[in-house]
Amino acid sequence: MHKPNYITTPIFYVNASPHIGHLHSMILADVCARWAAYKRGDVHAGGLEVLDPADQSGTGGAVAGENRAEGTKSNVLLATGTDEHGQKVQRAASQGGEHPKQMCDRVSETFRSLASAAGLMQHTFIRTTDEKHVKAVQHLWRRLDAAGHIYKGSHQGWYAISDEAFYTDSQIRRVRSGSGEEYHESIETGQRVEWHLELNYKFRLSTFKEPLIRWIEENPQCILPSARRDQVLKELKEVDLEDLSVSRPRNRLEWGIQVPDDPEHTIYVWIDALTNYLTVAGYPWEDGSVPTSSAWPADAHILGKDIIRFHAIYWPAMLLAASLPLPEKIVTHGHWTSSNKKMSKSLGNVQDPFESLKLFGQDEIRWFLLRIGGRLDGDSDGSDGAKEGVRVDDSAEELLAKIAALPDIVEQAMQQYETARVLTAISDVMGEANAFIANSAPWSKTLMPAERRMMLYALHETIRVVSALLKPFMPGKMSQLQRMFAFEEATLSWEALRRPAERIEIVFRRPALDAKGKAVKGGEREDVLFATHQTSADQAGTAATEKSAKEAAKSTKGQKKKTRNDSKKHA
Repeated sequence: MHKPNYITTPIFYVNASPHIGHLHSMILADVCARWAAYKRGDVHAGGLEVLDPADQSGTGGAVAGENRAEGTKSNVLLATGTDEHGQKVQRAASQGGEHPKQMCDRVSETFRSLASAAGLMQHTFIRTTDEKHVKAVQHLWRRLDAAGHIYKGSHQGWYAISDEAFYTDSQIRRVRSGSGEEYHESIETGQRVEWHLELNYKFRLSTFKEPLIRWIEENPQCILPSARRDQVLKELKEVDLEDLSVSRPRNRLEWGIQVPDDPEHTIYVWIDALTNYLTVAGYPWEDGSVPTSSAWPADAHILGKDIIRFHAIYWPAMLLAASLPLPEKIVTHGHWTSSNKKMSKSLGNVQDPFESLKLFGQDEIRWFLLRIGGRLDGDSDGSDGAKEGVRVDDSAEELLAKIAALPDIVEQAMQQYETARVLTAISDVMGEANAFIANSAPWSKTLMPAERRMMLYALHETIRVVSALLKPFMPGKMSQLQRMFAFEEATLSWEALRRPAERIEIVFRRPALDAKGKAVKGGEREDVLFATHQTSADQAGTAATEKSAKEAAKSTKGQKKKTRNDSKKHA
């Protein structure tokens, strides 16, 4: 039995409503999960299934999209959810006159609704206020503490209230406002910081510098894209890691998980939020080791580039300290901008994802976000459009050659989580198919039957292959397209895409027509369109049959004309 393929989004902070960036992360993770399920033989996982959240019992977490035809599991686990603790939530709830849990319930539901509206396949929706998550966090804390990786000490540094984070001297800068005021701010977020000193618990992050460097160097694909992997590696080699503050005084941060055996301290976000990935996979496990039924380690953490440090340094260090396997890949994508400015609530340039889905449609938004925003190495602007040049091929053989090569091109791009490259390749082939139709004109009366059959076969193959490859991206539309063409399930599997389709006798059966040229309900004509390669004997036989049919029709037409002329003479 294979380990379930495990794909995660970051868990989203509930201090504000969802925006287009959250939707982007969700859809990218969903496509990766559907692709993994498809590669494992579950052609149904690419379909449109919006189901209730999957297993949240903590018994293993490996419940994913179900294969309806066979009643089996797709063996893929997709997880998303909400991060619900911290000072921002505590402050926002107080300002709104709500209890923090009440506010979390309300906002978390909007993220759950967004996952449904976006058409995510069956998934687990994790909340950090879930009791099973509280249990997992406290268990991991005890494990780190027992191994000597947590200690109590004074913590001081540049603290940003908005970010709820401490920064080192190398991570801040002095700035002067327009009024002449001087202050310090975070280089990464631009938020104002102040010097702060307090007593709390710390994680011995500094001891994991060399193990982290080795992990990244020995696993060059563990952080994508490569430019961000190099960025993390450069930081590890050039900057000394400082031990990480992992708690806050209870009198300052009440809304959070209590440190085990210390009611005066609250576990901070680094351990609280990041542990969600273990919680979904069924942690804690009875004997302390990862069971074969668990989805851990994650195959891919999908996240925005602004939280790469937390996921590529803090999180792997904690896992190493707890003697747990590290994730296979950390996939980081860029931000969504508006007129080249990062979307933020304070700037008033946030796009409502629900409005976008309602206005344009589910599959259309999925295409746009992953085509325009599918480049991992840069930001994407919401006002951008993409028009690619298309090279025109005027032969069926050339189109078929491109279709035969397309699955490998898509697979190579998906291995790097480059969805824009996938959709560009598919778009190019579809553009060439459209140009092929326009140039070859299969409806032309001057074409030989064998030529028309070859053209239809090439177009039929294009639709078969493209519909299967595009289904994880646009599950609704591609499911409809496959039903329209009545493709057999066996022809849509990953293995089937690697070879030409079997002989397909009829693509479209023309309706029978009455004397006025209107379709006769339930009737069918015998002159059907074939979409198959034919042997020489087949072609010769078909040509002879058609020649006989034409001669017979010509004879009949002449006989009718003679009869009409005779009738006129008698009249």
